[in-house]
Amino acid sequence: MKTIFEQIINGEIPSYKIYENNKYIGILDIYPDAKGHSLLIPKKKKTDILHEDETTRSELINIGSKIAKNIKAKLNASGIRLTFNTGKTSGQVIFHTHLHIIPSYEEKQTDENLKEVLKKIMD
Repeated sequence: MKTIFEQIINGEIPSYKIYENNKYIGILDIYPDAKGHSLLIPKKKKTDILHEDETTRSELINIGSKIAKNIKAKLNASGIRLTFNTGKTSGQVIFHTHLHIIPSYEEKQTDENLKEVLKKIMD
């Protein structure tokens, strides 16, 4: 059975893409912890970051950092977390490597739908 990420990568279900190249896809999380919460996902499935090769780990951090800087600037976030959950007990729900990019804010944010957030990030 395919993970939801594999279905998104294959175009079988829609997503809010913020980044894509031949190896990775970046999307807005549909259950965000904060406005702009995004995921960077390798297109080649491995269970988690500990199963990835050094090149992939490095690329995830480098690309994720660029995405994080853009999100931070476009959404006026005061901080940002880059997080890998590895294993069920650490909060991993989908067993396909992915990097969480989670902005934080000084003030409480108003709810915005994902289309509005996507537009702000992509402008």
